[in-house]
Amino acid sequence: MNLTSTMHTLYVVKARFDYLAKQLEQAGNRMAAEELKREAHHFGCQLTQIESVLDDYRIDIEAAQLPAGADQAMVPA
Repeated sequence: MNLTSTMHTLYVVKARFDYLAKQLEQAGNRMAAEELKREAHHFGCQLTQIESVLDDYRIDIEAAQLPAGADQAMVPA
């Protein structure tokens, strides 16, 4: 799994929600816009927290994603 690509895609989705909220507001749908803005903001906060966890545990994540047996190849004989 390419986590960098995954996180980028999630941030693009968040930006699309922000843009849709702006469109809703311009179309006069204030309540829908406000609710979507609020939820998109929460989503953005969650993305930031996930990114922090990924950074904190980068080595563990990389090790967990190694193919089976690859970790043994790294141990000197």
